[in-house]
Amino acid sequence: MKNLFCLLIVFLLVDNPDIIAQSDSDAVPNEAANAVKDTVKIKPTFKFSGAPTLTLTQTSFSNWSAGGANSIAGVVMTGLKLIYTETKFTWETTLDVAYGLTYQEKNFLKNNDKIDFLTKFGLRSSKKWYYSLAFQLKTQFDKGYKTYPPPDKSNYTSKFMAPGYLIASLGMDYKPTPDLSFMLSPFSAKCTFVLDTMLSNRGDYGVVKGHKSLSEIGSLIKITYSKTFKSKSTINSSLELFSSWLNNFGNVDVSWEFDWNIKINKWFSSRIYAKLLYDDDIKVKDSTTGEILGPRLQFKQMLGVGISLSF
Repeated sequence: MKNLFCLLIVFLLVDNPDIIAQSDSDAVPNEAANAVKDTVKIKPTFKFSGAPTLTLTQTSFSNWSAGGANSIAGVVMTGLKLIYTETKFTWETTLDVAYGLTYQEKNFLKNNDKIDFLTKFGLRSSKKWYYSLAFQLKTQFDKGYKTYPPPDKSNYTSKFMAPGYLIASLGMDYKPTPDLSFMLSPFSAKCTFVLDTMLSNRGDYGVVKGHKSLSEIGSLIKITYSKTFKSKSTINSSLELFSSWLNNFGNVDVSWEFDWNIKINKWFSSRIYAKLLYDDDIKVKDSTTGEILGPRLQFKQMLGVGISLSF
């Protein structure tokens, strides 16, 4: 993984040789320097967009020999985005939230829960490069359990800000196209919060037992792709790679999300969502014995059809 960071840095420098050339004033002709300065003036603009969806599913059985349980499920998901753009400065803020429940055999089961807030400031360095500062907060709304229905509702595994992740990143943002962002942050701070006493006393999510936070300093690479098509269907995808300097540098925490909202008509759409997560600090436990198995690759996915609005 250490080589991965080095290769990505080399790729960025090769793809934008102006960064290397500008270190030697004699190597850059005055015409080239003026070309960078003479960028097209961009009128200050705000752009707001969003795509909330409500997905409902219902399953029922009557004298069904193969067996099954009646259920009703609903998921609300929305992605809101506000972008401010001018000649030398950009400010992008996004809020992605989701919450879903399944009602089955007189029990409500949580099937989705997410809060992801990001704000990022960029100061233009050249045509495709920005000095960038970003803050991100990730957590969930409600309590989560290892098994559903939970045999003991007091033995939950997560709740609001337990865990919660606050990430501050300072670095360079490479934007080869308006839809693609490649942020390289050699200086990044990640703070994991476990504000629930029961979970912090168990040492869940990497915190020291009895402590409610874990702070890490490291390097972050974040790649984001966001595209809205003429049909108003949208694809949003992000990949985050973080490695702590002091805690086993080279062990990379991976977070990848993919969200594809396929517009069927004015009111209805299909949604495909997937998330992959690997965090060396999260030790997975066996659901039967409670034995700690160690870090594991985590994955979840959702496919549904429902009511959708876009603006």
